[in-house]
Amino acid sequence: MMRNPHGLRRRSLLTGASAAAVLAAAAACGEDGPAGTADDPIEISFEWWGDQTRADITKEAVALFEQKNVGIKVKMNFADFPTYWEGMTGRMASQDLPDVFQMDYSRLRQFGTSGLLLPLEGVVKTDDFREGFLETAKLDGTLIAVPAAGNTLGLIYRADWFEAHGVAAPAPGYSWDAYKADIATVTAGLGGGKWGGGDWAGQYHFMELWLRQQGGSFYTEDGKAIAFDQAKLAEWWQTTADLYAAGDVPPVETTIEWVEGGLVQDLLASEIGWDNFMPGFSPTVEANGGTLALTAPPSLDPNNLGLYLKPSMQFVIAAATEQAEASAKLVDFLLGDPEAIKILGTSRGIPATNTGLENVELDAASQAVIDYEASVAQYLTTPPPAPPAATGAIEVKFGELYQQVQYGEMTPDEAAALFFTEAETLLANEQ
Repeated sequence: MMRNPHGLRRRSLLTGASAAAVLAAAAACGEDGPAGTADDPIEISFEWWGDQTRADITKEAVALFEQKNVGIKVKMNFADFPTYWEGMTGRMASQDLPDVFQMDYSRLRQFGTSGLLLPLEGVVKTDDFREGFLETAKLDGTLIAVPAAGNTLGLIYRADWFEAHGVAAPAPGYSWDAYKADIATVTAGLGGGKWGGGDWAGQYHFMELWLRQQGGSFYTEDGKAIAFDQAKLAEWWQTTADLYAAGDVPPVETTIEWVEGGLVQDLLASEIGWDNFMPGFSPTVEANGGTLALTAPPSLDPNNLGLYLKPSMQFVIAAATEQAEASAKLVDFLLGDPEAIKILGTSRGIPATNTGLENVELDAASQAVIDYEASVAQYLTTPPPAPPAATGAIEVKFGELYQQVQYGEMTPDEAAALFFTEAETLLANEQ
C-alpha cells in the first residue's frame, strides 16, 4: 500500500534525480528485484475504472503477474468512471493513492502538477511504444505516465446505408461540406425517425479537431487559457445549423432521451467518434443487419486532418509509493508480457506498444481500427499538451451551453460569451 509517513504535501513534479533515488532505494531491498518471498510478500495496490468484463480479464492478467513474480502480491480495486474519479479526486488531499492506477489524459495535469505522480523515465521501460505516444505522457518535459492503449478520431459509418442511398465511401480529405451533403442524402433516403448523422457541434473534442485543421488549438501551450475567441466558438456552433433546421440530424428533444448511441440503436448512419468505439459498436450493428466502416473525419484541409494519437488511458505510479520497483514491474508486465497482452485484448483500446500490437488477438472490428490508423498515419501530427485540470468541467459546460443553442434559448453568440466567462473562472481557480 502507498503511504506518506511524513505527511508532506508535494506541490511540484519530482525531479528525475528524485525518481531515480526512489527506485534505487526500492532496488536496495534485493539484488534481483524488490524484497519479498512467497511467505512474506510485498503488497502493492492497483486500481482502474471499467466494467466487470474489464475487471475479470485484468484480474486474470494480474494473477499471471503474481505467478511470474513470486513475492509480490497485488491488491486490486475498480469502479465505473464517475465513481472512480470521484474517489481519486477525494484522495488527492490526503495523498492516499494506490501504488499503480489508471489515469485519464484529461486529468494528467491535475495530478501531475500536484506532485502526486512518480517521474517514470528510467523507472519503467519506454523503448517499445508506438511513435508519438510517449509525448502525451509528459508534463513540462517530464514523463509521468505511460499509455496503456490509444485511439484517434474517425468517422464511423454504416457502409450498407451509405451504399444503398448512392453515397460513395468517404476517404481521407473528405470535406465538412461533403459530409453535410451526404448526411442530408442518407437522411432523405432512410425516411422518418432515422438520420444520416448526428449533431457534432456540442462535442469539444470535435471542435479541437476543427481548430487543429486550421493550425489552432483548444488551449494555449501552458494550458492556462482558451486559445480561440468567442467569434470562433460561435462559428463552430453554427456548423450544423442548416442540418438541424432541415431535420437532417436528430433534434435535441430526441437525443436527450437516448441512453445509447444512435449507431447501436439503428437510428444513425454515421457519427464522428474515437476509433476504439468501433469494436464496441460492431456486434450490435451487425445483429441489426448492418455493416460498419471506419474512415478519416471530415476536414477543412485535405492535407491537414487535425489528427493525433491520444491515449485512451494511461498507467501512473504514485510519487509516495514505498514499492516503486514492484510497481514498475507490474506496469511493464501489463504492457509487455505476451501472455498478459492476449488476456487483456483490446479492452482498453489498441495496445500502445509494438509488442502489444504483435501479440494481441484481434477480432475483425479491432483489426479495422488498426487498418484505419495505418491509413491515416501520414496525417498524424504532434499531440497537444496535456489539458488543464479544469478540462472536465469545461467540457461539461461546453455541452450544456450548446444544448441551450439547440433549444433556441440562446444564440450562438450569447452562449459563446457565457462559455468564456465560465471557462475563464474555472481556469483561474486552478492557478
